[in-house]
Amino acid sequence: MMRSILPRFFAALLLAGAAAAVSPAVSEPSQSKTAISRRASESCARKVKMLEEFSAKEQPRGNQTTRLSEEEINSFLAYELSKEYHPCLKSLEFKLQEGPLQATAVVDFDRLAMTSKQFFAKLIASLFRGSHTLTMRGKIIAQEGKAHFELEEAAFDGTGLPNLLVEEVISTVGKRQKPPFDPLQPSEMPYGVQKVEFHNGYVLVYQ
Repeated sequence: MMRSILPRFFAALLLAGAAAAVSPAVSEPSQSKTAISRRASESCARKVKMLEEFSAKEQPRGNQTTRLSEEEINSFLAYELSKEYHPCLKSLEFKLQEGPLQATAVVDFDRLAMTSKQFFAKLIASLFRGSHTLTMRGKIIAQEGKAHFELEEAAFDGTGLPNLLVEEVISTVGKRQKPPFDPLQPSEMPYGVQKVEFHNGYVLVYQ
């Protein structure tokens, strides 16, 4: 049960803070990668289990604050959750900082198979082949226990593209996962999470 909702948890976690300021133009992804390790992945798994166990307690259960580091989250994504990705998503990494949220994903457009008859889906299917690096920045909208991502700027392989095209890709990638999830649409935050605060290199999760 826990494993089946972990992808949704991390998607919601990183879309659950208060509204963030818009960043400057998206730059080409840095060649340096966030450090990942098996140790950090295991630490993250223990903390996620704590979140789940706390939410299962009977009321009144008080409050709980959990700190997750950038290394823990990216390690868990790489070592554990990547096994659950749809083949169209080759990798996913987050840069945690105060203000704008940045995510970098490698998307295989041959596996994405955009079959929608909408204009932008057809255009993307005709333009892209193979794997490309998608970098996104934007702001978070969170209210009444739900949250979603509002894209402000994005780039493919360091080159900017119209947001409407990128939003179609983001939604399609999310809907290919199990369980399906659209980061651009409001989604209820899991485990009774009330809010998430973003800081440089870590987040604080409040239940």
